[in-house]
Amino acid sequence: MSDGLFLSVAQEVSKDYPDMKFEEAMLDRIVLQITKDPSEFSDAVMVMPNLYGDILSDLGAGLIGGLGLTPSGNIGEKASIFESVNDK
Repeated sequence: MSDGLFLSVAQEVSKDYPDMKFEEAMLDRIVLQITKDPSEFSDAVMVMPNLYGDILSDLGAGLIGGLGLTPSGNIGEKASIFESVNDK
């Protein structure tokens, strides 16, 4: 139910930005495509629930050698924190 709600809200919000292309895709397809040829996503902004983002960040870390090699940034209006990614 939460995936359906997330998708329907994203579709509705995308209507306010007609200059931006909205695409939806299954996570397994994205993972396969990133593994085969990540250049397909070089100009994409991916918006997804936290679980899917965690899966993709772990995939990216695995492709370059591990979580210790990947950076993380939390950027706010008044402060930013940068650290290595850790697996909980």
